[in-house]
Amino acid sequence: MKPPSSQGLRLTCLLLALASLCLPIPLWKDRDSLMQEEKAQETGGNLVLSRQEQQLNTKLVSLKKMEIATAMTTGQFPPSMHFFRAKRLIDQSKVFNIIKLMPKGAVLHLHDYAMLSVGWLVYNATYLPDCYICFTHTGTVRFRFSKPHPPHPVPAQCSQWVLLESYRKQLHNVSEFDRSLVRNLTLVTDAPEQAYPSQTFIWKRFEEVFLIASGLICYAPVFKAYFYQGLLEFYEDNVQYVEIRAILPTVYELDGTQHNKSWSVAIYQEVTRQFVKEHPDFLGAKIIFTAHRMLNVSQIKEAIVTAMALRAQFPDTLAGFDLVGDEDEGHSLWDLKDALTIPYSLGVNLPYFFHAGETGSLLQGLLLVLHGHFHLGAVLTSHPLQQQNFSAIILHFKVKQCLSQPQVLTADTHQSN
Repeated sequence: MKPPSSQGLRLTCLLLALASLCLPIPLWKDRDSLMQEEKAQETGGNLVLSRQEQQLNTKLVSLKKMEIATAMTTGQFPPSMHFFRAKRLIDQSKVFNIIKLMPKGAVLHLHDYAMLSVGWLVYNATYLPDCYICFTHTGTVRFRFSKPHPPHPVPAQCSQWVLLESYRKQLHNVSEFDRSLVRNLTLVTDAPEQAYPSQTFIWKRFEEVFLIASGLICYAPVFKAYFYQGLLEFYEDNVQYVEIRAILPTVYELDGTQHNKSWSVAIYQEVTRQFVKEHPDFLGAKIIFTAHRMLNVSQIKEAIVTAMALRAQFPDTLAGFDLVGDEDEGHSLWDLKDALTIPYSLGVNLPYFFHAGETGSLLQGLLLVLHGHFHLGAVLTSHPLQQQNFSAIILHFKVKQCLSQPQVLTADTHQSN
């Protein structure tokens, strides 16, 4: 077969050029229109900025571009780094420190044992009188307040209780000891990829940290002060409302007296009202009662009944119910459906705020929604097909990349959807 002549090539090019002129709609206009439509649908896309707001926006964009340029030069781009390594750079960011001053609205995913800087626990709570410590064979610790005698019994695989005040007096370097306590109460490590190679490892450490903190936080005077101080930290970051997921563990007094869940919710309510009175521009706080998804169906049923009773007693404080713990290791929503449908069967309104979708139980939750059993808070970004199929259902979306990355749910946050 002979190759086409030069005249034939010229004729072909001319025909293609003429065909492009015959297109009914200019493609570049479609592109511009689509770009503008997408911009309008972005958060704040329809807002008209004042002159001062435009000036601030210009400055923020300029600072952002400078920080990106610096990151490209140094090779340290925080969104592509592990959060533990990136936090120092984030704290130094001018953009971040401007954003800290801006109103945040609400924090809707907060846990009772993780709502306050651990430094407060170490440098305040552990310095209170009658605080005891014991050391486990794995290098962790346990705390307990007690008087007039040391706590009893000693936790499994733990040394004898030692009065912390006396123990510190024997140390040559109290500052280093206190820093070790901070490390005991956090997930932070110099080599997170090696320390937490999978979700199993991170969840084990995650729950160990909460166990360590519980001995401090569940002491009644600390319980009240911890919650108030937590609200204050968020208030100082310009957060105006919080919802706290709380297991409502037993709170104890110095003499060993124990308080029930109703007492704890009453304290949350009392402290919140006091805080709002002292900070009138703060909107308030609500509690989401939680149970661990490792519990069996009978135990979850008991928790649901408790949640209904607490919501009836504290309708303005208890927002609803959730399950906590590793989705893959614990029971799925579908496994627990007989317990979760109890409020619906009794005609009781108990809102649910489940983390469904972090590792794969999203579809089960959506099926229960379709059957009218409860409202579901879920993450849909990694389930595009389910997002399309259930687009008519109003769900609560949340993006929490700083938590998802340490939990080994994503490695590079700037590549996440």
